Amino acid sequence: MSLRDRNLPDGHLAMLRAQGLSSDGTITSTKLAEAAGYENYNAANLQYGTLASNLAVFLSYNPPRRKDGSPMWWTTLSYSVDGNVEPETGQFQFVMQSELLAALREMKWIRA
Repeated sequence: MSLRDRNLPDGHLAMLRAQGLSSDGTITSTKLAEAAGYENYNAANLQYGTLASNLAVFLSYNPPRRKDGSPMWWTTLSYSVDGNVEPETGQFQFVMQSELLAALREMKWIRA
């Protein structure tokens, strides 16, 4: 059974597609929210984390943890680069894991 067979919400798929189609798989939470129709970047962050957590559990992946011990679920989908902020807004940017980007293209969920 695939993750998509487990009722992947439309908003989650919209975020994956938006990020996968963005330049180098790089996107802000605000742009994720716009793509998925969420009210704001906070909602996108929550949903992005939920998607990442679900995928991590599905793959038996243990993400890195913050100093307080909480998992950084988003690293299942993306990574960050120090100082990698959007020049116009100064917002943090997620950079999609290259393996995920390749898989989305192979499955034709996105077309480059």
